[in-house]
Amino acid sequence: MYYKVQTSNYITTGKDENMKRGSVQMRRDTRFSYLVSAPMFLYIGIVLMIPICWGVYISFTDKMIGGQEQWIGFKNYIALLQDSTFRRSVLNTVIYTVFSILGKLVFGMIMALVLNFSFRGRNVARALMIIPWTLPNIVAVLNWRWIFSDTGGVANYILQQLHLIDHNLVWLGDATLAMLAVLVANIWRGSPFFGISILARLQTIPKDYYEAAEIDGASTLQKFFSITLPSIADVTLLTALVSTIWTINEFESVWLLTGGGPSGATEVIGVFSYRTAMTNMQLGKGVAVSLLAMPVLLVLIALVSRKMLKEED
Repeated sequence: MYYKVQTSNYITTGKDENMKRGSVQMRRDTRFSYLVSAPMFLYIGIVLMIPICWGVYISFTDKMIGGQEQWIGFKNYIALLQDSTFRRSVLNTVIYTVFSILGKLVFGMIMALVLNFSFRGRNVARALMIIPWTLPNIVAVLNWRWIFSDTGGVANYILQQLHLIDHNLVWLGDATLAMLAVLVANIWRGSPFFGISILARLQTIPKDYYEAAEIDGASTLQKFFSITLPSIADVTLLTALVSTIWTINEFESVWLLTGGGPSGATEVIGVFSYRTAMTNMQLGKGVAVSLLAMPVLLVLIALVSRKMLKEED
């Protein structure tokens, strides 16, 4: 009996020692992780947190470019919510984002499905597909300004040759046509991102699935909705979320194409914020515009992060 007790105590003591060593090693690993990550946290604090904190502070002041700021509380936010021009820019942003994402999704999926088939010159076609996405944005936008020019523009020339119009359309000077023009330019530039992402996922689908479906007599549409679409749903959703974040923050394309005009018809939040801060020199109010969009962006970023982490797990 004495021997059993001693043995039991020895085993218990050994377990305690091992747990203690493991705890000490874990603390050392944790300290080492913090030490290695310290430069990253310092970098994030300098380039991210400090500007954000400064921006939040400025949004609560009446800061004018070249002037001294004074604390005014929520007056900038209240004024923006009561401003019909700001509300119209929010509506324009929603319309621009929704139709842009839908267009990029449709054309990107068509690209991916076509380039997933084997045909001569497929690699060349894949390389050409990503050109719109790799071009400098200013080059692409200036090309679209020429295409939609009301005098000598390619769009008017083609439509006249097809006898669809009998006079030149003022694409960038008409409210409806201007929004259509900026949407076409954005969809053209962003579709390859969807195409590349979906194509990469399509190539991981086992061909056995399609062969089994063919044996069962499934049609092309049935195979698409039963096999292809469920298989690419995850990457399509992730790509759409990322592209939505980029599209909401869109500024350069709209500004260079239309400047937010005509009469504010294409003035999205990014353009409204820039015009308020730089043209009207109301820096505090311009920063407040951007911060009002932050909750939506944070939700989208959280969804993207959660989706990516889930896929890694």
